Amino acid sequence: MTQNKRPFKYIALLLIGFLTTETLIAQTAPSEIPLLDFVKRSDYLDIKISPDGKHAAARIRENDAVYMFFTRLSDGELIGGVRPGSENEVASMHWASNKRIIYTFAEKRSGYDAAIPTGELFGTDIDNKSNKMLAGFRASDRKVGSKMVSKKDAYATHQLLHVLPNDKKNVLIIEYPWSQSSGGWYDRREKFPVVSKMNVVTGRKTRSETIPYRGARVFANNDGVVTLATWSDDSVSRKAVYRESKDQPWEDISSSLDTENSSLTPVSINKDGSKIYLTGAVGEKKIRSLFELELASKKVSRVFDNRFELDFWKNDLNGEPVVGTSYPGLHRYSYSLTNADSALLKQHKKLQKAFAGQEVQIQTYSHDGKRLILKVSSGTNPGEYYLYNTETNKADFLWANYSWIDPRTLASVKPISLNARDGQELHGYLTVPKEGHKNNNALVVLPHGGPHGVRDYPDYNSEVQILANRGYSVLQINFRGSDGYGKHFEQAGYRKWGKVMVDDVLDATQWAIEKGVADKDRVCIYGASYGGYSALMSAVKAPDLYKCTIGYVGVYDLEAMKTKGDIPIGFRGRSYLEKVLGSDTADPKAQSPLTHAAKIKAKVMLIHGDEDRRVPSYHSKKMRSALKKAGNPAEWLYLADAGHGAFSVENRSEVYQRVLKFLDENIGGR
Repeated sequence: MTQNKRPFKYIALLLIGFLTTETLIAQTAPSEIPLLDFVKRSDYLDIKISPDGKHAAARIRENDAVYMFFTRLSDGELIGGVRPGSENEVASMHWASNKRIIYTFAEKRSGYDAAIPTGELFGTDIDNKSNKMLAGFRASDRKVGSKMVSKKDAYATHQLLHVLPNDKKNVLIIEYPWSQSSGGWYDRREKFPVVSKMNVVTGRKTRSETIPYRGARVFANNDGVVTLATWSDDSVSRKAVYRESKDQPWEDISSSLDTENSSLTPVSINKDGSKIYLTGAVGEKKIRSLFELELASKKVSRVFDNRFELDFWKNDLNGEPVVGTSYPGLHRYSYSLTNADSALLKQHKKLQKAFAGQEVQIQTYSHDGKRLILKVSSGTNPGEYYLYNTETNKADFLWANYSWIDPRTLASVKPISLNARDGQELHGYLTVPKEGHKNNNALVVLPHGGPHGVRDYPDYNSEVQILANRGYSVLQINFRGSDGYGKHFEQAGYRKWGKVMVDDVLDATQWAIEKGVADKDRVCIYGASYGGYSALMSAVKAPDLYKCTIGYVGVYDLEAMKTKGDIPIGFRGRSYLEKVLGSDTADPKAQSPLTHAAKIKAKVMLIHGDEDRRVPSYHSKKMRSALKKAGNPAEWLYLADAGHGAFSVENRSEVYQRVLKFLDENIGGR
């Protein structure tokens, strides 16, 4: 493994007068950035500091592979690392001690364009000693002709559950046994999970217990006792149980606890096991917030006074949430009402002032809380990492994500709001090419995928920046059904994929035209997955609004979703589809672009991968045939070795070259 040559440049953070990336943007003239710079994937993915604060473990992408390396923070010296084979990935990593890392692996396999998690656990010392598989379906150390074995193959997905602070030799893990059918093994979460202690060097496991709830997510205290479990039942409703000790029976808490008429779902437990944290939807809009349950007193308190949906939060050294983040438009912070004296909370308040205009996330910290890893980002900053010393109030610059792109050359992402035709307030983002680009008021509307539990954020988006750099304004709208604006807002999209959810996209497009952002004759719509569905269905419902529409790995036959692809065979997949699409055959058919191909006037481009298992290429092939029959043949890009979205740099380059060419031919952004 070669050492990264970027030096760890020292930066003093005096927490006043900090010159942000946003301040520098206006100083750089616009230029056409090479397409390859955008389609190459992020170089630095994440970084975690060791418990003693002396070392860092980081995952880095290079040539479609993800490897892990370890550095000494005092001088930035590379001391070790793990490089998987070509196109394979180190998928996650966790410090088990000051010198040992537990990590997971994803493997490139035939029939899949992206690396697939193997469900195995590995361990290595930071000097590369004792690097071995600890648990998984290939973990057995049995030798030919020998009956001696300390670990066996286990056909299950293994996850690290807890790094036990009082046990230097073991960690707590959970196994989700696989199901076998049609000659293969599948992680369907149909069986009861198993909790075990695992030796971090040998992989030897000692079974602790079986959790009597299928697919349950569990939480343990510092002593390794599982005290909390939460899972989804067959109707995709969340359930939860709690117990004080392993010898006590499980007690239901999901229905007995209630605040502001909203049931609460457990999401974490603090380190000493005295408090449970639960999410719940509150207020008229049913906005997601966080609550604290003190087990001794049974008192329930709201942690954050957030007026907008809580998307993320950060825990302090005691495992108690102290900083919450919402995105009504740009990021907005909330601070703990129950733990206002937290040192981490106070540090974040200082840091967010220093990096004004950008989002500051505390990624990880040493066990004494004196050294923090920060990530600073914005729509034009893909992410800069700093090592912050809380005692000296200074920071070392570690590295910048997408290090080959100058943030000053990127287009700013601005929050917008508008009212839909029925008065519903909608939020989204508008990205306009930097001053100096000739854009001719050409607009690309970019509905997101998902669609539920997903939303657009004001962070760096390579697809948005590609379009803006080539002269197109980009409109992203969080239509009804999106996450982030309350439970009622999301549920308003259930069974209305082609109705109100598409109407919101159309209303946002009209808003952009009326505001002078776009020339009414220079508008196209482009999306992937559900976004591809929305792009085609928008062209069905408003035939004269868009000059072109691009569907990328899109769903075009809603009825086929119930029988084709991996959702129906996945964990609770059929229940999910029943909830969001309904059981009436006629209605999904009426909301399918395939049914209405003859209504589409816009020029159409369809992109799909042969190896797509989420949305099989059946959808695009049927849509292509229907458009041809209607006299509107589609531009066609079929990728033989791609799945649900192009993964390789080569395929991504081809997709965006063709997309840009198609847009230029129809609305000419440059």
